[in-house]
Amino acid sequence: MRLWGFRVSLGGSALLAFVLILGLGSAARTQGPVTSQPDPARGKALAERVCTNCHLVSDRQTKAVADVPSFAAIANKPNQTEGAIMTRIVIPKHPMPVIPITKSELEDVTAYIMSLRSK
Repeated sequence: MRLWGFRVSLGGSALLAFVLILGLGSAARTQGPVTSQPDPARGKALAERVCTNCHLVSDRQTKAVADVPSFAAIANKPNQTEGAIMTRIVIPKHPMPVIPITKSELEDVTAYIMSLRSK
Protein backbone atom coordinates (compact mmCIF):
# COMPACT_ATOMS: atom_id res chain seq x y z
CA MET A 1 0.00 0.00 0.00
CA ARG A 2 1.24 3.49 -0.77
CA LEU A 3 0.59 6.28 1.72
CA TRP A 4 1.84 9.83 1.23
CA GLY A 5 4.47 8.54 -1.18
CA PHE A 6 5.71 5.84 1.25
CA ARG A 7 5.30 2.12 0.80
CA VAL A 8 3.59 0.65 3.89
CA SER A 9 3.48 -3.06 4.74
CA LEU A 10 0.37 -4.77 6.12
CA GLY A 11 1.86 -4.64 9.62
CA GLY A 12 2.67 -0.98 9.15
CA SER A 13 -0.89 -0.38 7.97
CA ALA A 14 -2.28 -2.05 11.09
CA LEU A 15 0.00 0.02 13.30
CA LEU A 16 -1.01 3.19 11.47
CA ALA A 17 -4.70 2.30 11.89
CA PHE A 18 -4.13 1.70 15.62
CA VAL A 19 -2.39 5.05 16.08
CA LEU A 20 -5.04 6.90 14.07
CA ILE A 21 -7.91 5.31 15.96
CA LEU A 22 -6.36 6.16 19.32
CA GLY A 23 -5.43 9.66 18.19
CA LEU A 24 -8.78 10.46 16.61
CA GLY A 25 -10.68 8.72 19.37
CA SER A 26 -9.09 10.88 22.02
CA ALA A 27 -10.46 13.96 20.27
CA ALA A 28 -13.99 12.55 20.15
CA ARG A 29 -16.66 13.47 22.67
CA THR A 30 -17.19 10.91 25.43
CA GLN A 31 -20.13 10.27 27.71
CA GLY A 32 -19.75 11.04 31.37
CA PRO A 33 -16.90 12.78 33.11
CA VAL A 34 -13.42 12.29 31.70
CA THR A 35 -11.00 11.17 34.38
CA SER A 36 -7.37 10.18 34.31
CA GLN A 37 -8.25 6.69 35.58
CA PRO A 38 -10.16 4.04 33.61
CA ASP A 39 -13.66 3.44 34.97
CA PRO A 40 -14.75 -0.24 35.01
CA ALA A 41 -18.40 0.75 35.66
CA ARG A 42 -18.48 2.89 32.50
CA GLY A 43 -16.70 0.06 30.67
CA LYS A 44 -19.35 -2.42 31.78
CA ALA A 45 -22.17 -0.12 30.64
CA LEU A 46 -20.52 0.35 27.23
CA ALA A 47 -19.83 -3.39 26.87
CA GLU A 48 -23.46 -4.18 27.69
CA ARG A 49 -24.53 -1.89 24.81
CA VAL A 50 -21.90 -2.90 22.24
CA CYS A 51 -20.46 -6.35 22.97
CA THR A 52 -23.42 -8.49 24.07
CA ASN A 53 -24.31 -9.57 20.54
CA CYS A 54 -21.36 -11.94 20.70
CA HIS A 55 -19.76 -12.04 24.18
CA LEU A 56 -21.08 -12.89 27.62
CA VAL A 57 -20.29 -9.57 29.23
CA SER A 58 -21.71 -10.12 32.72
CA ASP A 59 -23.39 -12.78 34.80
CA ARG A 60 -26.79 -11.14 34.13
CA GLN A 61 -26.57 -12.06 30.44
CA THR A 62 -27.90 -15.43 29.28
CA LYS A 63 -27.15 -15.57 25.52
CA ALA A 64 -23.98 -15.23 23.47
CA VAL A 65 -22.30 -16.76 20.42
CA ALA A 66 -21.09 -20.25 21.34
CA ASP A 67 -17.48 -20.00 20.10
CA VAL A 68 -16.85 -16.49 21.43
CA PRO A 69 -15.12 -16.23 24.83
CA SER A 70 -16.86 -14.52 27.72
CA PHE A 71 -15.28 -11.41 29.19
CA ALA A 72 -14.40 -13.46 32.29
CA ALA A 73 -12.62 -16.05 30.11
CA ILE A 74 -10.73 -13.27 28.32
CA ALA A 75 -9.69 -11.74 31.66
CA ASN A 76 -8.49 -15.10 32.97
CA LYS A 77 -6.27 -16.06 30.05
CA PRO A 78 -2.77 -16.82 31.34
CA ASN A 79 -0.54 -13.72 31.29
CA GLN A 80 -3.43 -11.52 30.09
CA THR A 81 -2.62 -7.80 29.99
CA GLU A 82 -4.55 -4.60 29.44
CA GLY A 83 -2.42 -3.89 26.38
CA ALA A 84 -3.25 -7.24 24.79
CA ILE A 85 -6.97 -6.64 25.30
CA MET A 86 -6.76 -3.11 23.88
CA THR A 87 -4.85 -4.31 20.83
CA ARG A 88 -7.40 -7.06 20.16
CA ILE A 89 -10.24 -4.53 20.29
CA VAL A 90 -8.51 -1.91 18.12
CA ILE A 91 -7.01 -4.39 15.64
CA PRO A 92 -9.53 -7.24 15.72
CA LYS A 93 -9.01 -10.64 14.19
CA HIS A 94 -11.82 -12.27 12.23
CA PRO A 95 -14.67 -12.73 13.11
CA MET A 96 -14.59 -9.81 15.55
CA PRO A 97 -15.77 -6.60 13.87
CA VAL A 98 -14.06 -3.24 14.07
CA ILE A 99 -15.57 -1.38 17.03
CA PRO A 100 -15.67 2.43 16.81
CA ILE A 101 -14.45 3.37 20.28
CA THR A 102 -12.64 6.30 21.83
CA LYS A 103 -9.41 5.92 23.77
CA SER A 104 -11.21 6.64 27.05
CA GLU A 105 -13.92 4.07 26.25
CA LEU A 106 -11.26 1.53 25.28
CA GLU A 107 -9.53 2.01 28.63
CA ASP A 108 -12.85 1.73 30.48
CA VAL A 109 -13.86 -1.51 28.73
CA THR A 110 -10.41 -2.96 29.31
CA ALA A 111 -10.57 -2.03 33.00
CA TYR A 112 -13.97 -3.74 33.25
CA ILE A 113 -12.68 -6.92 31.55
CA MET A 114 -9.63 -7.05 33.82
CA SER A 115 -11.87 -6.51 36.87
CA LEU A 116 -13.39 -9.92 36.09
CA ARG A 117 -10.02 -11.65 36.56
CA SER A 118 -10.12 -14.25 39.32
CA LYS A 119 -8.09 -13.24 42.33
